[in-house]
Amino acid sequence: MLRKVLFLTILVVAMTLFVCAQATTESILSGWSSLSQNKPYDGSPDDFEFRQTEKLLGVRLQNFPEPQGTSKFDELLPNRPALQFTVKEQPVSGPTPPPSFETRSIVKAKASDGSVYEAYCTRNSSEVILGSRQPSTAANTRQMYGTHHGYGYTPEDVYIGKRVGSRIKTALFFPDVGSHDTAPHHLAIDNKGMVHLIVADVNIFQENRLDLYWVIGDPATGKWTAAWLVDRRGFTSSSHPWSGAWADKVNLLWHWEKQGLESSPDDGIFYLQWQPGGFGQKVRVVKGRVSSWDAAVDPQSGKLLLVYSGDDGVYITSRPEGGTWATPTRLNKSLTKPHDVSATSVNDGMFIIRTSYEYTREWVVGEKI
Repeated sequence: MLRKVLFLTILVVAMTLFVCAQATTESILSGWSSLSQNKPYDGSPDDFEFRQTEKLLGVRLQNFPEPQGTSKFDELLPNRPALQFTVKEQPVSGPTPPPSFETRSIVKAKASDGSVYEAYCTRNSSEVILGSRQPSTAANTRQMYGTHHGYGYTPEDVYIGKRVGSRIKTALFFPDVGSHDTAPHHLAIDNKGMVHLIVADVNIFQENRLDLYWVIGDPATGKWTAAWLVDRRGFTSSSHPWSGAWADKVNLLWHWEKQGLESSPDDGIFYLQWQPGGFGQKVRVVKGRVSSWDAAVDPQSGKLLLVYSGDDGVYITSRPEGGTWATPTRLNKSLTKPHDVSATSVNDGMFIIRTSYEYTREWVVGEKI
Protein backbone atom coordinates (compact mmCIF):
# COMPACT_ATOMS: atom_id res chain seq x y z
CA MET A 1 0.00 0.00 0.00
CA LEU A 2 2.83 2.38 0.93
CA ARG A 3 4.57 1.64 -2.36
CA LYS A 4 1.37 2.40 -4.26
CA VAL A 5 0.92 5.75 -2.53
CA LEU A 6 4.58 6.64 -3.14
CA PHE A 7 4.28 5.73 -6.83
CA LEU A 8 1.16 7.87 -7.25
CA THR A 9 2.85 10.80 -5.48
CA ILE A 10 5.89 10.61 -7.78
CA LEU A 11 3.61 10.38 -10.83
CA VAL A 12 1.66 13.50 -9.80
CA VAL A 13 4.88 15.48 -9.18
CA ALA A 14 6.32 14.39 -12.52
CA MET A 15 3.17 15.40 -14.38
CA THR A 16 3.15 18.75 -12.61
CA LEU A 17 6.78 19.44 -13.57
CA PHE A 18 6.07 18.44 -17.16
CA VAL A 19 3.12 20.83 -17.42
CA CYS A 20 5.15 23.65 -15.84
CA ALA A 21 8.04 23.05 -18.23
CA GLN A 22 5.70 23.13 -21.21
CA ALA A 23 4.13 26.37 -19.97
CA THR A 24 7.56 27.97 -19.45
CA THR A 25 8.76 27.00 -22.93
CA GLU A 26 5.59 28.35 -24.51
CA SER A 27 5.80 31.60 -22.57
CA ILE A 28 9.39 32.18 -23.70
CA LEU A 29 9.09 31.17 -27.32
CA SER A 30 5.42 31.83 -28.09
CA GLY A 31 4.72 35.14 -26.43
CA TRP A 32 3.22 36.16 -29.78
CA SER A 33 1.23 33.68 -31.86
CA SER A 34 1.98 33.03 -35.52
CA LEU A 35 2.40 30.05 -37.80
CA SER A 36 6.16 30.05 -37.26
CA GLN A 37 5.75 30.31 -33.50
CA ASN A 38 3.58 27.19 -33.50
CA LYS A 39 6.33 25.07 -35.05
CA PRO A 40 8.68 23.14 -32.73
CA TYR A 41 11.62 25.23 -31.51
CA ASP A 42 14.87 23.68 -32.77
CA GLY A 43 17.19 25.54 -30.36
CA SER A 44 19.29 27.15 -33.12
CA PRO A 45 20.38 30.82 -33.10
CA ASP A 46 18.47 31.40 -36.35
CA ASP A 47 15.21 30.00 -34.96
CA PHE A 48 15.68 31.94 -31.74
CA GLU A 49 16.20 35.21 -33.64
CA PHE A 50 13.22 34.61 -35.92
CA ARG A 51 10.89 33.86 -33.01
CA GLN A 52 12.20 36.67 -30.81
CA THR A 53 11.88 39.18 -33.65
CA GLU A 54 8.23 38.26 -34.17
CA LYS A 55 7.55 38.22 -30.45
CA LEU A 56 9.17 41.57 -29.70
CA LEU A 57 7.77 43.36 -32.77
CA GLY A 58 4.33 41.78 -32.40
CA VAL A 59 4.00 41.06 -36.10
CA ARG A 60 4.80 38.20 -38.48
CA LEU A 61 8.29 38.29 -39.96
CA GLN A 62 8.33 37.55 -43.69
CA ASN A 63 11.23 36.68 -45.95
CA PHE A 64 11.70 38.74 -49.11
CA PRO A 65 9.53 37.21 -51.87
CA GLU A 66 10.89 34.61 -54.24
CA PRO A 67 12.50 34.20 -56.71
CA GLN A 68 15.09 36.58 -55.25
CA GLY A 69 14.42 35.66 -51.65
CA THR A 70 16.88 36.94 -49.05
CA SER A 71 20.06 35.96 -50.92
CA LYS A 72 19.70 37.07 -54.55
CA PHE A 73 19.68 40.32 -56.50
CA ASP A 74 19.74 41.42 -60.15
CA GLU A 75 22.53 43.17 -62.03
CA LEU A 76 21.67 46.22 -64.12
CA LEU A 77 22.13 46.03 -67.88
CA PRO A 78 25.66 47.12 -68.89
CA ASN A 79 24.55 49.26 -71.86
CA ARG A 80 22.53 51.80 -69.88
CA PRO A 81 22.92 55.42 -71.01
CA ALA A 82 25.44 57.53 -69.11
CA LEU A 83 24.14 60.18 -66.75
CA GLN A 84 23.81 63.59 -68.42
CA PHE A 85 24.03 66.45 -65.94
CA THR A 86 25.24 69.98 -65.30
CA VAL A 87 27.65 70.72 -62.48
CA LYS A 88 28.92 73.99 -61.08
CA GLU A 89 31.24 74.54 -58.15
CA GLN A 90 30.22 77.18 -55.63
CA PRO A 91 31.38 78.42 -52.19
CA VAL A 92 30.77 75.94 -49.41
CA SER A 93 27.44 76.70 -47.69
CA GLY A 94 27.02 73.73 -45.37
CA PRO A 95 28.73 71.14 -43.20
CA THR A 96 31.69 69.02 -44.20
CA PRO A 97 30.66 65.44 -45.07
CA PRO A 98 31.29 63.13 -42.11
CA PRO A 99 33.78 60.28 -42.45
CA SER A 100 32.20 56.92 -43.20
CA PHE A 101 33.46 55.52 -39.89
CA GLU A 102 31.76 58.24 -37.83
CA THR A 103 28.89 57.06 -35.63
CA ARG A 104 25.41 58.10 -36.79
CA SER A 105 23.07 57.61 -33.83
CA ILE A 106 20.12 59.78 -34.91
CA VAL A 107 18.27 59.79 -38.22
CA LYS A 108 15.46 62.27 -38.87
CA ALA A 109 12.51 62.07 -41.28
CA LYS A 110 9.78 64.59 -42.04
CA ALA A 111 6.14 63.55 -42.38
CA SER A 112 3.82 65.08 -44.98
CA ASP A 113 2.30 67.33 -42.29
CA GLY A 114 5.74 68.81 -41.60
CA SER A 115 6.29 67.07 -38.26
CA VAL A 116 9.72 65.56 -37.67
CA TYR A 117 10.34 62.07 -36.34
CA GLU A 118 13.68 60.88 -35.03
CA ALA A 119 15.07 57.37 -34.84
CA TYR A 120 17.65 57.21 -32.06
CA CYS A 121 19.95 54.18 -31.78
CA THR A 122 21.35 53.98 -28.26
CA ARG A 123 21.92 51.96 -25.09
CA ASN A 124 21.19 55.00 -22.93
CA SER A 125 17.42 54.83 -22.40
CA SER A 126 17.56 57.83 -20.04
CA GLU A 127 17.71 60.04 -23.14
CA VAL A 128 14.25 58.94 -24.32
CA ILE A 129 10.75 58.73 -22.87
CA LEU A 130 10.31 54.97 -22.81
CA GLY A 131 6.67 54.38 -22.09
CA SER A 132 6.09 50.63 -21.77
CA ARG A 133 9.17 49.64 -23.79
CA GLN A 134 11.79 47.44 -22.19
CA PRO A 135 15.36 48.18 -23.29
CA SER A 136 17.60 45.28 -24.26
CA THR A 137 19.87 43.82 -21.61
CA ALA A 138 22.48 41.06 -21.73
CA ALA A 139 19.75 38.69 -20.52
CA ASN A 140 17.02 40.05 -22.82
CA THR A 141 18.07 40.27 -26.47
CA ARG A 142 16.41 39.69 -29.83
CA GLN A 143 19.17 37.35 -30.94
CA MET A 144 21.82 35.14 -29.37
CA TYR A 145 25.18 36.55 -28.38
CA GLY A 146 28.26 34.98 -26.88
CA THR A 147 30.24 36.42 -23.98
CA HIS A 148 33.38 38.52 -23.91
CA HIS A 149 35.67 37.98 -20.90
CA GLY A 150 32.68 36.42 -19.18
CA TYR A 151 30.39 39.42 -19.76
CA GLY A 152 27.20 39.26 -21.82
CA TYR A 153 26.65 41.70 -24.70
CA THR A 154 24.05 44.46 -24.40
CA PRO A 155 23.01 45.70 -27.87
CA GLU A 156 21.65 49.10 -28.83
CA ASP A 157 17.93 49.67 -29.49
CA VAL A 158 16.12 52.10 -31.82
CA TYR A 159 13.58 54.53 -30.33
CA ILE A 160 11.34 56.36 -32.82
CA GLY A 161 9.19 59.37 -32.04
CA LYS A 162 8.90 63.14 -31.83
CA ARG A 163 11.08 65.18 -29.55
CA VAL A 164 9.48 66.53 -26.38
CA GLY A 165 11.89 68.99 -24.84
CA SER A 166 15.31 67.37 -24.79
CA ARG A 167 14.05 63.78 -25.11
CA ILE A 168 12.34 61.65 -27.75
CA LYS A 169 8.89 60.37 -26.78
CA THR A 170 8.92 56.79 -28.01
CA ALA A 171 6.12 55.87 -30.42
CA LEU A 172 7.79 52.81 -31.98
CA PHE A 173 10.61 50.64 -30.68
CA PHE A 174 12.97 48.22 -32.41
CA PRO A 175 15.06 46.13 -30.01
CA ASP A 176 18.62 44.96 -30.61
CA VAL A 177 20.27 46.21 -33.80
CA GLY A 178 23.21 43.80 -33.60
CA SER A 179 26.85 44.32 -32.74
CA HIS A 180 27.77 46.77 -35.56
CA ASP A 181 26.41 50.10 -34.34
CA THR A 182 28.24 52.74 -36.41
CA ALA A 183 25.26 53.52 -38.67
CA PRO A 184 22.90 50.52 -38.57
CA HIS A 185 19.54 52.17 -39.25
CA HIS A 186 17.64 54.65 -41.37
CA LEU A 187 14.15 56.13 -41.36
CA ALA A 188 11.53 57.29 -43.86
CA ILE A 189 7.85 58.24 -43.57
CA ASP A 190 5.43 57.67 -46.45
CA ASN A 191 2.50 59.94 -47.39
CA LYS A 192 0.14 57.94 -45.16
CA GLY A 193 2.24 58.80 -42.11
CA MET A 194 3.58 55.25 -41.75
CA VAL A 195 7.11 54.81 -40.43
CA HIS A 196 9.58 52.72 -42.45
CA LEU A 197 12.60 51.64 -40.43
CA ILE A 198 15.59 49.91 -42.01
CA VAL A 199 18.01 48.00 -39.78
CA ALA A 200 21.28 46.53 -41.05
CA ASP A 201 21.81 43.97 -38.31
CA VAL A 202 25.35 42.54 -38.29
CA ASN A 203 26.07 40.09 -35.48
CA ILE A 204 29.72 39.35 -34.75
CA PHE A 205 28.63 36.21 -32.88
CA GLN A 206 26.99 34.87 -36.08
CA GLU A 207 30.23 35.17 -38.07
CA ASN A 208 29.44 38.80 -38.92
CA ARG A 209 26.33 37.89 -40.90
CA LEU A 210 24.09 40.67 -42.22
CA ASP A 211 20.33 40.52 -41.70
CA LEU A 212 18.70 43.53 -43.38
CA TYR A 213 15.26 44.26 -41.90
CA TRP A 214 12.51 46.49 -43.29
CA VAL A 215 9.72 47.16 -40.79
CA ILE A 216 6.63 49.37 -41.12
CA GLY A 217 4.76 50.84 -38.18
CA ASP A 218 2.01 53.24 -37.24
CA PRO A 219 3.26 55.92 -34.80
CA ALA A 220 -0.33 56.79 -33.89
CA THR A 221 -1.00 53.34 -32.45
CA GLY A 222 2.58 52.52 -31.48
CA LYS A 223 2.42 49.18 -33.31
CA TRP A 224 4.42 47.59 -36.09
CA THR A 225 2.22 46.42 -38.95
CA ALA A 226 4.65 44.53 -41.21
CA ALA A 227 8.21 43.19 -41.12
CA TRP A 228 10.50 41.65 -43.72
CA LEU A 229 13.96 40.18 -43.84
CA VAL A 230 14.90 41.60 -47.24
CA ASP A 231 18.56 40.63 -47.52
CA ARG A 232 21.01 38.26 -45.86
CA ARG A 233 24.76 38.08 -46.51
CA GLY A 234 27.66 36.14 -45.07
CA PHE A 235 30.70 37.70 -43.41
CA THR A 236 30.15 41.45 -43.44
CA SER A 237 32.80 44.08 -42.81
CA SER A 238 30.39 47.01 -43.20
CA SER A 239 26.80 47.74 -44.23
CA HIS A 240 24.92 51.04 -43.84
CA PRO A 241 21.41 51.83 -45.17
CA TRP A 242 19.79 54.99 -46.55
CA SER A 243 16.07 55.44 -47.20
CA GLY A 244 13.93 58.18 -48.72
CA ALA A 245 10.17 58.48 -49.25
CA TRP A 246 8.38 60.06 -52.16
CA ALA A 247 4.55 60.04 -52.32
CA ASP A 248 3.47 56.50 -51.45
CA LYS A 249 6.84 54.95 -52.34
CA VAL A 250 9.89 54.36 -50.18
CA ASN A 251 13.37 53.86 -51.65
CA LEU A 252 16.18 51.94 -49.98
CA LEU A 253 19.88 52.00 -50.78
CA TRP A 254 22.47 50.06 -48.80
CA HIS A 255 26.08 49.18 -49.27
CA TRP A 256 27.63 45.84 -48.47
CA GLU A 257 31.33 45.37 -47.94
CA LYS A 258 32.79 41.95 -47.35
CA GLN A 259 36.47 42.33 -46.57
CA GLY A 260 37.13 45.88 -45.41
CA LEU A 261 40.14 47.39 -47.16
CA GLU A 262 40.40 44.42 -49.53
CA SER A 263 37.87 44.80 -52.32
CA SER A 264 35.60 41.86 -53.15
CA PRO A 265 33.63 41.24 -56.37
CA ASP A 266 30.57 40.84 -54.15
CA ASP A 267 30.82 44.41 -52.79
CA GLY A 268 28.55 47.18 -53.96
CA ILE A 269 25.60 49.50 -53.43
CA PHE A 270 22.15 47.95 -53.78
CA TYR A 271 18.67 49.35 -54.37
CA LEU A 272 15.08 48.36 -53.56
CA GLN A 273 11.74 50.19 -53.74
CA TRP A 274 8.57 49.53 -51.72
CA GLN A 275 5.09 50.70 -52.63
CA PRO A 276 1.67 49.69 -51.31
CA GLY A 277 1.43 46.90 -53.90
CA GLY A 278 4.68 45.31 -52.74
CA PHE A 279 8.40 45.36 -53.44
CA GLY A 280 10.25 45.82 -56.69
CA GLN A 281 13.41 43.90 -57.51
CA LYS A 282 16.69 44.19 -55.63
CA VAL A 283 19.41 45.45 -57.97
CA ARG A 284 23.08 46.26 -57.62
CA VAL A 285 23.62 49.88 -58.69
CA VAL A 286 27.36 50.10 -58.08
CA LYS A 287 29.74 47.15 -58.23
CA GLY A 288 32.87 47.11 -56.09
CA ARG A 289 34.07 48.71 -52.89
CA VAL A 290 33.13 52.33 -52.07
CA SER A 291 34.81 54.44 -49.40
CA SER A 292 31.94 56.92 -48.88
CA TRP A 293 28.46 57.45 -50.31
CA ASP A 294 25.20 59.33 -49.81
CA ALA A 295 21.87 59.81 -51.57
CA ALA A 296 18.99 62.25 -51.84
CA VAL A 297 15.51 62.30 -53.38
CA ASP A 298 13.97 65.24 -55.22
CA PRO A 299 10.69 66.05 -53.40
CA GLN A 300 8.99 67.23 -56.58
CA SER A 301 9.79 64.46 -59.08
CA GLY A 302 10.93 61.56 -56.93
CA LYS A 303 14.25 61.44 -58.76
CA LEU A 304 17.05 59.78 -56.80
CA LEU A 305 20.65 60.91 -56.83
CA LEU A 306 23.49 58.71 -55.58
CA VAL A 307 27.01 60.04 -55.04
CA TYR A 308 29.88 57.77 -54.07
CA SER A 309 33.64 57.74 -53.90
CA GLY A 310 36.06 54.98 -54.81
CA ASP A 311 39.83 54.96 -54.70
CA ASP A 312 40.01 56.93 -57.97
CA GLY A 313 37.52 59.71 -57.30
CA VAL A 314 33.86 60.70 -57.00
CA TYR A 315 31.00 59.49 -59.19
CA ILE A 316 27.27 60.16 -59.42
CA THR A 317 24.30 58.32 -60.87
CA SER A 318 20.56 58.91 -60.74
CA ARG A 319 17.22 57.19 -61.21
CA PRO A 320 14.04 58.97 -62.36
CA GLU A 321 10.92 57.73 -60.61
CA GLY A 322 9.68 54.70 -62.52
CA GLY A 323 12.90 54.49 -64.55
CA THR A 324 16.25 52.80 -64.25
CA TRP A 325 19.66 53.83 -62.95
CA ALA A 326 21.99 55.63 -65.35
CA THR A 327 25.57 54.51 -65.82
CA PRO A 328 27.70 56.31 -63.19
CA THR A 329 29.71 59.32 -64.36
CA ARG A 330 32.65 61.10 -62.74
CA LEU A 331 31.51 64.24 -60.89
CA ASN A 332 34.58 66.32 -61.75
CA LYS A 333 37.89 65.34 -63.30
CA SER A 334 39.83 67.10 -60.52
CA LEU A 335 38.47 64.64 -57.93
CA THR A 336 40.84 61.69 -58.26
CA LYS A 337 41.24 60.59 -54.62
CA PRO A 338 38.88 58.85 -52.17
CA HIS A 339 36.65 61.59 -50.70
CA ASP A 340 34.01 61.84 -48.01
CA VAL A 341 30.78 62.86 -49.75
CA SER A 342 27.27 64.10 -48.95
CA ALA A 343 24.15 64.88 -51.00
CA THR A 344 21.16 67.16 -50.37
CA SER A 345 18.16 67.96 -52.56
CA VAL A 346 17.26 71.60 -53.18
CA ASN A 347 14.57 73.34 -55.24
CA ASP A 348 13.76 72.72 -58.91
CA GLY A 349 15.32 69.27 -59.15
CA MET A 350 18.79 70.47 -58.15
CA PHE A 351 21.14 68.76 -55.72
CA ILE A 352 24.06 69.96 -53.65
CA ILE A 353 27.02 67.60 -53.34
CA ARG A 354 29.89 68.24 -50.94
CA THR A 355 33.22 66.47 -51.21
CA SER A 356 36.02 66.44 -48.67
CA TYR A 357 39.61 65.25 -49.01
CA GLU A 358 42.14 67.81 -47.78
CA TYR A 359 39.45 70.47 -47.80
CA THR A 360 35.72 70.72 -48.55
CA ARG A 361 34.26 71.68 -51.91
CA GLU A 362 30.63 72.16 -52.95
CA TRP A 363 28.91 71.38 -56.23
CA VAL A 364 25.45 72.16 -57.61
CA VAL A 365 24.20 69.34 -59.84
CA GLY A 366 21.20 69.50 -62.16
CA GLU A 367 19.70 67.67 -65.09
CA LYS A 368 21.18 68.48 -68.48
CA ILE A 369 18.52 69.79 -70.85
